[in-house]
Amino acid sequence: MPDNVSLAAQAVARGLNAAIPATSNYIGEAMRSAALAPPSLADNPGLLAWNLFVMTAAVCLGMMMAGKQVRRIWRAREIDHPTHPVSIYRFIVLLAGCGFALRGGAEAMSLWSWSSGDTATVVRIAELKRWLDPIAVACGFAWMTLHTLAEPMLEHQLRKAPLPVDMWSRWPQLRRPVLILVVSLLMATAAVGLR
Repeated sequence: MPDNVSLAAQAVARGLNAAIPATSNYIGEAMRSAALAPPSLADNPGLLAWNLFVMTAAVCLGMMMAGKQVRRIWRAREIDHPTHPVSIYRFIVLLAGCGFALRGGAEAMSLWSWSSGDTATVVRIAELKRWLDPIAVACGFAWMTLHTLAEPMLEHQLRKAPLPVDMWSRWPQLRRPVLILVVSLLMATAAVGLR
């Protein structure tokens, strides 16, 4: 039996505006009321801008982090054993980045598409969001499981030859992420301010 979003998508595709339960026609009704954003955000443009900014930045930063780990895993595939502490660390960071990017991406797509005026597109994106959310959470579960299983061994390895962590020399590495935050904030502010 199709869910409410699928029913709404079928009704919109056929151009039907009647005989749909109120719960499944939620998106169409909210959009017809010329709402700037989903009803939970429509009365507060500042909250909409904040959510657009955070979710857009999350997808970009999560993809950057995951992509960096994929490159590192690929480059070291000949020398790193899958159960080596470095490999496990990289997989943990990869899963965290993927989960972050998927969850932020699903919500960002939903918010950016809301006021497009195209109800069918908004319904399709809402359905896609419902597919992406469980995948993002599955990445989180895998990340937590891997961390829980590997934590004692990783801590043991880190205690063998303690090296001071010099984070101050790495500050220039944050330039690109900060630029993404600034661009995401400007995009979100402009999107809400110009609607």
